[in-house]
Amino acid sequence: MQSLHRPNILVVATPSPLTGGGGLRALRSIKEYIKFFNAYLFIPWGFWDDKKLLSESMDYLHELKSIGVKIIGFSSIPNIVYKISKLFNSKTLPMDFALAFPHITSVLINKHRFDAIVVLHEAWDAVFSGHVLAEHYNVPSLVLLQLPPFYGSRERFLNILKSFLLWRSFINDKFIEKIFYHIATLLKYKVEHYLYKSRYEKILSKYSTILGVSKAVATEMGERWFNKILSLDPGVSLDEKDLEMMREIKSRVREKENYIVFGGRASVDKGLVDALLVYKVLTKYHPDLKLVFTGKTTSRLLFYIRKICRKLGIENKIVFTGFVSREKRFEIVAKSRLMIYPSHVDSFSYAVLESLYLGTPVVAYKIPAIEMYYNRSYGVELVKEWDLEDLTVKSLDLLEKKIDHTEPPKIKSWREIMDEEIKIISRLVEKQKY
Repeated sequence: MQSLHRPNILVVATPSPLTGGGGLRALRSIKEYIKFFNAYLFIPWGFWDDKKLLSESMDYLHELKSIGVKIIGFSSIPNIVYKISKLFNSKTLPMDFALAFPHITSVLINKHRFDAIVVLHEAWDAVFSGHVLAEHYNVPSLVLLQLPPFYGSRERFLNILKSFLLWRSFINDKFIEKIFYHIATLLKYKVEHYLYKSRYEKILSKYSTILGVSKAVATEMGERWFNKILSLDPGVSLDEKDLEMMREIKSRVREKENYIVFGGRASVDKGLVDALLVYKVLTKYHPDLKLVFTGKTTSRLLFYIRKICRKLGIENKIVFTGFVSREKRFEIVAKSRLMIYPSHVDSFSYAVLESLYLGTPVVAYKIPAIEMYYNRSYGVELVKEWDLEDLTVKSLDLLEKKIDHTEPPKIKSWREIMDEEIKIISRLVEKQKY
């Protein structure tokens, strides 16, 4: 319930688990904010303009509305941008346009008074919208970076770029197509990298407070950001409802089934192709072993994944569940013999934490986020990024050992994280009074 005696905060967010861990965290954060502030929701264009996703996420928005959160505005970009994007068959083109020409973004909001703007994502549509709103209302602003918006390390950037080049080499058949798309992908991501870095550096400097969901965010962005970003270390954990559900599921799962599970959402930078290549080798030693993908997958992406699977001769061994409830996802992970998580991007990883709580070992790349928080966890094996041979060897080793006992790292509880976050926002609001 809204109160006249509490500060008004405008939250810029995409509060839907259908978008991944970032959307889940945003949803949970807003549920906590409403206990201390009058919380209003502003929806950035990446969510607002995707009417299918918006429609599928209505239950989450209705849930927020039922506890007193009011949806008060949204941003949008011209429809012609989406038409051009469709013409070139590119999902990232709208974001590229918005980065290149920031002021094509329209911000629509009801008249109101706010004490602070809080942005819960690092995506450009959210960060730019939050900046515009903070300037319009002349109030302090905070942005929570759930992933690094750009990478300071050239090596890390090139490793991520390599995953997209590998993807292109598999989905294009003709030699001339491979050459064309290889060059196009190189140019695209190098231009994007420059745009992201230059635009974000300028916009982030306008924010009163920059939060990182873990220390890995500042590390990935580069040394000069260490003193500019306040790290929650980490700002991600499992809530009591999740923990209770996991304990119940773990108690009734008596034995593992003959499959392994892909840790992240089915996307290129999460190591999708890397996992398929490793899995192909694993099937030589474990012919009946399945690989399971959970989460929302577009028909277009699914078409290309199946195409790669056919080329690798593993098309009949891959299982796609689509979006499933958290309880079902936990059950799938608990019954899995192994989680394979060769992700090139992360800031903490819900997936790895959940897997360890559910007694399923994990093999992953030694990127900063995973190394910082999971390097000493029993049941986790880390390998150098792109060392597919070692990734395969470690996977086979874990499968042979049949590990069913794992130890998650000792981190702050969700309650402790939210207490810290509420205090930070309260201090931000206090700035408006003076």
